[in-house]
Amino acid sequence: MAKSARYYQGCNEALLLAVPAEAGTILEVGCGEGILGGRLKAANPKATVFGIEREPEVAVRARQRLDQVFTIDVQKEDPPLETSSLDCILFGDVLEHLIEPGEVLLRYRKFLKPRGIVLCSIPNVQHHSIVQALVKGDFQYTPDGLLDATHLRFFTYSTIIKLLLDAGLAPSIISTIQAACPQPFLSALKPLLGHLGMDPARTAHYLSAYQYIVRGTPLPDFNTDFQEPEEDRPLSFVACVSNEATLEANLLRSPCLASDGPHELLLMRGCASAAEGLNRGIDRANNSVVVCLHQDVYLPRSWTRRFWRSYDQAREEFGRIGVLGVYGVRCQNGAVSRAGHVVDRDRLLEERDSLPAKVDTLDELLLALPKGSPLRFDPSLGFHFYGADICLTAQKMGLSVAVIDSLCYHNSPHVGLGPDFHDSARTFATKWSRRLPVATSCVLIQPGGRIEVI
Repeated sequence: MAKSARYYQGCNEALLLAVPAEAGTILEVGCGEGILGGRLKAANPKATVFGIEREPEVAVRARQRLDQVFTIDVQKEDPPLETSSLDCILFGDVLEHLIEPGEVLLRYRKFLKPRGIVLCSIPNVQHHSIVQALVKGDFQYTPDGLLDATHLRFFTYSTIIKLLLDAGLAPSIISTIQAACPQPFLSALKPLLGHLGMDPARTAHYLSAYQYIVRGTPLPDFNTDFQEPEEDRPLSFVACVSNEATLEANLLRSPCLASDGPHELLLMRGCASAAEGLNRGIDRANNSVVVCLHQDVYLPRSWTRRFWRSYDQAREEFGRIGVLGVYGVRCQNGAVSRAGHVVDRDRLLEERDSLPAKVDTLDELLLALPKGSPLRFDPSLGFHFYGADICLTAQKMGLSVAVIDSLCYHNSPHVGLGPDFHDSARTFATKWSRRLPVATSCVLIQPGGRIEVI
C-alpha cells in the first residue's frame, strides 16, 4: 500500500471512531463508493446514512451500501434534506478540494441538529515533508498525498480552526494522523524556531501531523444571514502591537474589523508596558464599550452579536460591570475553578459552568470594560498580571467581574513562563498581599508570594 493511502485509511478509521454511537442520521459528503458509510451502518443498523457523490458512476456503487446517495456538486447545491435533521456530517478529505470550503460548511450547518456535529479530516500543509520541499525549492504537486494535484486549499491547525469558527462551529482537534518529523530535521530547525518565538516541542507535534481529525459543534445565536448587519452597536478595540506578522495573521483578519465595519480599532506600538498602550486606547476610544485584546486573537463571524447579547445578559444578572472576559478563574478556600469558552492554540476550552459567570480574575487575551469606567491598568506590572490586577481593583470598587460566552481564538505561539512573568508576579503579590491567595488562568499565588503553576 502506498504511503499516502495508508495515512488516508487511518483517517477513515479515526472518523469511524469519532462518530457518536447514538448518531441516527448521518451525511457523508464525498462518500465515494460508500465504504465508510457502509461500515457506519454495519456498526449501527438502525442508523440512516446519506451520501453525496458528484460522479454518477461512483454513486451507483455507493447506493448499494447507503440509504440514499445524492449526485450533486456540494459547491453549488444542497441535498434535499430537512433543516436540523442530521446528527453528524462527515467531510472526509473533502474541504481541501473545494474553492470555498467555508461557505460550504456554513450552508451545510443548517442541516445539523442543535447538538449535532461536523467531523472533518484535513491534510496538514505544515507537515515536515512540505516544509522541507519549500526550503529546498522543490514544492510540486503529486498524484496523491498532501500535495495532491486536485487540492485547491491548504490548511494548518490554525486555518482549519478559523474556518470552522467562521461557519458557526466550535472547533476541536480530536486526533491526528502522525508521520513523525525526523529528529535531525528538528535539531536543525531549532535556531529558526527561536528566532520566530515558537516552542520546539509544540512545533514538533505540528510538523509531525500528517492529517487532523477535527470536530465542530454548532454555536447558538450564530447569524447566518450576512446580508444583514451583524450589530448596530459599535465597539472600540485596543491592542498593543509587538509583532506585525502576528497582528496581520490574526486580529486584522477578524471579519468584524473589516475596513467598512462600524467598529473602531486602536493599535498601540512601542509600549513600555501593556498598561501604557491599553490606557491610552481607553482614553481615545469613541464607543461605549472598549475591548482590550491581544494581537494574536481572532474574532470570528458573528462575534460582535454574541458579545453584545452576553454583555447585556451579564449586566442584567450582575449589575454594574467592571470587567468582562472570555475566560477566568475563581479561588475559594484554596480550590481553583475555571469558567469560559475559548479556543486556545489548538485546544477548545469549554468549562462546565454556565455563562455568564462571576470570577476573581480574567485571562488577559480579552478584557472588555465600559468606556466611562474609572478603571485603568497598572504600568508597574509590565506585560503580565495587569488583567488580574484590574479585576481585583474592580471588585474592590463594587463592580462585577465576569466571563461571558463569546467564543474567539487565541492563537498564541508562546509557551512557558519567562523571567519577566515572575518579576510581574512579585510586584502583583506585594500589591495584593492582603488578598492572597489569588488564581489566574495559569498560576496560583499563595500568601507570601509563592507561585504554583495550575
